[in-house]
Amino acid sequence: MKKFIFVILAIFLMYEAFPQFVDAGNVRFENRKKAGYYNITQIGLLTGNQTFSERNPNSYDDRSEFQISPSVTMINGGMFNEHWAAGVGVGFEIFDRNLFPVFADIRYTLWDNRVSPFFAFKMGYAFSGFRKKHYDNLSLPYPPYYVNDAFFKKDGGLMLNPEMGVKVPLSENADMLFTVAYRYQKTKSTASQDFGQQTTWKHQVSMNRLSFGIAIMFR
Repeated sequence: MKKFIFVILAIFLMYEAFPQFVDAGNVRFENRKKAGYYNITQIGLLTGNQTFSERNPNSYDDRSEFQISPSVTMINGGMFNEHWAAGVGVGFEIFDRNLFPVFADIRYTLWDNRVSPFFAFKMGYAFSGFRKKHYDNLSLPYPPYYVNDAFFKKDGGLMLNPEMGVKVPLSENADMLFTVAYRYQKTKSTASQDFGQQTTWKHQVSMNRLSFGIAIMFR
């Protein structure tokens, strides 16, 4: 609930502040394309706490550490009218592993002339760990903690990304977007031994992040 209130407040402040920095009168809104192809290239930072297992002499204790993860995404799609648009996107992100998200994107813009609020929703799958690696001595942050002569593979998982922002016109064919979003990301790790009969240990994590981004939209 606190994150949701923070996101709403951030959008309100952006909407109130940006008109002071944009001379929208220089843009001929009647000539702006209302339908057709668009491209959005976005750079963002995802912030949140990551939980780790830390080894003590006689036990393992969980500790939480604040992390900032970089994100770069690109979306190509089509505008149906001045309000609705949809596309598909790809990206590269760094959490505790490299992630390559592939997702669908749908967005709604309140109005398409001067500074305008918009809403977007991204849903897809983040890929990672395209191959498994062999370790003579594998240390894990979860039980069984130590495995000898084992293979280890990091995978991604489901991603959900509701987003809000404001769109500032730069020209007849380009806009700058400022966004805040909530990110839900699942990941999975798999350790395995194969001595005739395979033994496997799987560990899944659900991460929650608050995201801030800036993007350029071409139409």
